[in-house]
Amino acid sequence: MRENTENSIALVGAACRLPGAPDEAAFRDLLFEGRCAVRAVPTNRWSVERYLHPSAAERGFSYSFAGGYLDDTFAFDPSVFGLSPRESSQMDPQQRLLLEVVWEALEDARIPAASLAGKDVGVYVGASSLDHGNLHASDPASIDSYFMTGNTLSVIANRVSYAFDWRGPSFTVDTACSSSLVAFSRAFDDIRSGRIDIAVVAGVNILLSPFSFVGFSRASMLSLTGLCRPFSADADGYVRAEGCVALVLTRADLARPGTTRAVALAAAVNSDGRTSG
Repeated sequence: MRENTENSIALVGAACRLPGAPDEAAFRDLLFEGRCAVRAVPTNRWSVERYLHPSAAERGFSYSFAGGYLDDTFAFDPSVFGLSPRESSQMDPQQRLLLEVVWEALEDARIPAASLAGKDVGVYVGASSLDHGNLHASDPASIDSYFMTGNTLSVIANRVSYAFDWRGPSFTVDTACSSSLVAFSRAFDDIRSGRIDIAVVAGVNILLSPFSFVGFSRASMLSLTGLCRPFSADADGYVRAEGCVALVLTRADLARPGTTRAVALAAAVNSDGRTSG
């Protein structure tokens, strides 16, 4: 694959935690078998009875909580990453999940995490949700000294750089639905320019609050039948989901033999400006 990769970027590692698929192999099986991972909201998230109403016109309610949910968003061993139980309890589960999946992506790339300590590894994370921090709004006394670093959107990426001792660019991209793609584009440009040689690109999202569902219901964006059916005449909206994906990227000519899984030749982003919606 090397003859045409002088300016291309190699994907050398990947890992994921997705609805119905705790790892990449399970996700591949889910796709090949054509299974649907949409289900009802887990009982430990919020009171469905309090916020669910079948009428889309009813203010303060959502007409659907169908979604792609992870089985366990709170399981985490803080000692692996040098964290205390007190600090990890105040951390957004998005931060904790991202740390685990990045570790797995490095393993997939056959790169020992310790071998990159102190190096200019870039971290580019797409994320938008502040659900966990907003849960504390009704109980300010539950906020501890680790609350701000645990729930600030920018720290989602910085937490990874801190934990692994990486010195490259580290920031969270929030462009709503395109966040991870924009993060990938920025990482691609930084590797190609020579700013860094290796980058971790990730996206993470966890659904911990009913309020965004209420807002999307008011906008009539959620599927009434609880299914995504793109390109179908039966499509009636979309379904929200959660999960995390992490990729390890490097310049193609620097990739270790046998580790290149895909090659990216270009990446670009733009805005449509003022459109009809």
